[in-house]
Amino acid sequence: MKINYHGTDTPSPEAIVKVRDALFLLDGMNGFRTPFETWRNCEAQITFGDDAATTSIEIAPPATALVRRRGNWRNSRAIYRDGLFRANITNTEVELI
Repeated sequence: MKINYHGTDTPSPEAIVKVRDALFLLDGMNGFRTPFETWRNCEAQITFGDDAATTSIEIAPPATALVRRRGNWRNSRAIYRDGLFRANITNTEVELI
């Protein structure tokens, strides 16, 4: 999975631990699955903030996948929260694939 980093140059130690835990889960994965959707060839987008609360980790499919599916998708992103990746709309736990 391709990983994109954005944000501050000097993140806090708590933010680094949060990102490290998320990257451990993403090791060897390339997408995610919700009960009704499967997204492959995704990218992890990590935005460092000043602390762990403002640091965000998301998994997003490529733009071509969104165009191809048009209105047939609901959860197009997975967001890292409380040690798990969750779907952005339904807030259900996703399975990393």
